[in-house]
Amino acid sequence: MPYYDFVWNDGELEMMRDDIPQELLKQLQGDRSLIADELPELSERHQRMVEAKAEDTFSGHLRRAIHRSGRLVREIAAEAGVSSQVLCEFLEGTRTLRSDVLDRLAQAVHATITIEPRRPDRAALGKETA
Repeated sequence: MPYYDFVWNDGELEMMRDDIPQELLKQLQGDRSLIADELPELSERHQRMVEAKAEDTFSGHLRRAIHRSGRLVREIAAEAGVSSQVLCEFLEGTRTLRSDVLDRLAQAVHATITIEPRRPDRAALGKETA
């Protein structure tokens, strides 16, 4: 199968034609098949991750801090003393973590955490008890 490449030669653009070796073509076809097989699962995992980091919870805030840190998952996981798999599952919202692990994750990404109690809305409380 031919493929084309473009190169500059003495200030002019030239089109070069070459043939893809059959061995490479078979490898590319196999890789495309693997990608097509994995894509639905990866899309589902991505959607879970988006939903988990959007949560208005302590864990959701920590997930956002981890994503915004710009650090690699494996670096953060190593610093926090957990596996990359465990951290990925937490980021997807499919695993809960002990409080000491959450503390180490927050420290690994230099997260600033402020927790302030909210006063309950008295009108809403009255409706719940009625």
